Amino acid sequence: MNHNNTIGLPAGYRDVLFEEARAQRQIEQHFAGVLEQKGYRELTPSGVEFLDVYSRGLQSVKDVTFKFLDRDDNLLALRADFTPAIARIAAAGALGDQIPYRIWYAGSVFRKADLNRGRFHEFRQIGAELIGTNSIDRDVEMMTMAMECLESAGINDVQLHVNHAGVFRGIIGGLGLEGDELKRITTYIDRKDMRRLEASLDHQGIAADLQSQVNAVCRCVGDESMLRKTRDAVANEESRKAMEELMLLAGKLERWRDRIIFDLTEIDELEYYTGVMFALFNPRLTSELGKGGRYDSLMQEFGRPMPAIGFSCSLDRLAELL
Repeated sequence: MNHNNTIGLPAGYRDVLFEEARAQRQIEQHFAGVLEQKGYRELTPSGVEFLDVYSRGLQSVKDVTFKFLDRDDNLLALRADFTPAIARIAAAGALGDQIPYRIWYAGSVFRKADLNRGRFHEFRQIGAELIGTNSIDRDVEMMTMAMECLESAGINDVQLHVNHAGVFRGIIGGLGLEGDELKRITTYIDRKDMRRLEASLDHQGIAADLQSQVNAVCRCVGDESMLRKTRDAVANEESRKAMEELMLLAGKLERWRDRIIFDLTEIDELEYYTGVMFALFNPRLTSELGKGGRYDSLMQEFGRPMPAIGFSCSLDRLAELL
């Protein structure tokens, strides 16, 4: 073996030095101050899980970077996501009987990343979970807390992009598509590729009125007036109800109203989220600072059905803004 080749790091990994390490620690301390003041308690899950934890985690198994066998031939994985681990702990009853559970965490995660876009397989994450309650006020609590955490760390000019899983789920129900056909449509919507979307809908023989509703949803990136206009253009009840819930949510987020953008095309991880979905952006960065949403189906995968909502931010990206 040529030992000279092992002095550096493998592709996709980096050391965090001096000022950046200090900035990440300061951000974590600011977040912790806000979270603990609101009754959230810190939890640090194991950095290694049975791979099955991520298989149950709905969206996370595709992110698992490191899989390996232990001496007993159990298939294990390095931590790719905090949320399934916290769901496992909550389902085991280790958090006690006082529901809802308010949890926060910070640490490294390991995920497959696009190295060509300057991403890394390992990064530090901080976030919170609220497990055991489902109401619009709890959705407001989580989104407000995310914004307050960022402000406390000196990260301002944050835009809050908001969507609801029910909007597109209602649209899907009317299209009658599945498998690769449906995946192709969702990819075009997520990429905002209207030309290919319209051509694909034509090719699938989707009725003109349904195409019109898909187009209305896909063009909804704006304020509350645009959301209201889109709601009036959509016929299915599930989508309309979801948009009405978003309007109610906006009314309760008055403090952030000028920062809210309703983006109904943000449908990544739609199989994971069940209600409100949100992402946090700053104009100085092209990548999102963090994201969150309601995932009421996850806990039942661990044998203890409970509603839940959470958010997480990348400490690496936040440190770039300081």
